Amino acid sequence: MPLRQRDAAPGFHHVWVNATGNWPYFIDDVDRVAWVRLLVKVGRRCGWTVAAFCQMTTHVHVLVEVPRDTLSEGMRYLNCEYSRDFNARHDRYGQFVRRRYGSRRIERADDLLGAYAYVVLNPVKEGMCPRAEDWRWSSYATTLGLTQDFPFVDGSAVIAELEGSVDALRRLVAARATASSKRATSGT
Repeated sequence: MPLRQRDAAPGFHHVWVNATGNWPYFIDDVDRVAWVRLLVKVGRRCGWTVAAFCQMTTHVHVLVEVPRDTLSEGMRYLNCEYSRDFNARHDRYGQFVRRRYGSRRIERADDLLGAYAYVVLNPVKEGMCPRAEDWRWSSYATTLGLTQDFPFVDGSAVIAELEGSVDALRRLVAARATASSKRATSGT
């Protein structure tokens, strides 16, 4: 069965990539930094604006704005280079990425805000940290101005949807975390 045509039109896209099998996508901080460097390189090469990213253990999420049809080209380069480097560094052979990257285009402001919260709340949902801003391998703390770890990240379009308020962004993410926690404890 042929693969479904991907919506790669200009605009915001939520993108995710998983490692194959039981392999972690990141084994150590060297892997994490190498992936960030590749993301920066791809962003510059393709003219992307990275609004957010979050590295988990077995996968990664990115919220990116693409100005033209470069999503496939950029993700192909990012996945191929990271996979090649990961396999070489960890003496691993074979396919590293589970399948082609997943993505969906964001078309509305409320969807952009929801996707942003989803991306940065991944480690909270998985019990890896109590608050999204505590996760070292997410861009959220940089967007809040708590760190300067990932200066290439530009969350201004997301913040603009909240009338330019970083505090409103913090409240949105905290509210989504609380709502998610309540759903998890109630079993719904």
